[in-house]
Amino acid sequence: MRKYEDKPVEEIQFVRYKIVVPTEEDKLELEEAFEHLHYSDCDTEYVAVNQLIHEYLTEERAGYPVKNNIIVNPHVYAQLNGGKATRLH
Repeated sequence: MRKYEDKPVEEIQFVRYKIVVPTEEDKLELEEAFEHLHYSDCDTEYVAVNQLIHEYLTEERAGYPVKNNIIVNPHVYAQLNGGKATRLH
């Protein structure tokens, strides 16, 4: 797993990913989970870990523009989930 190792931001190889969820409720639940992880004792020196635990940030929460990789799209979610749009419990 890649570490920051005090590199300038331009030199950091960030992980490219998107998280697709079917509903806004699912997105909010994930944001709350990531926020919980953010404030836990988590080693944020790893690039991917740091990126994931900051997925709770929204423009409203941060007070400045942020990029959130959690996408609400029920159609894409259903397609990726074998045509099933409902949650598995």
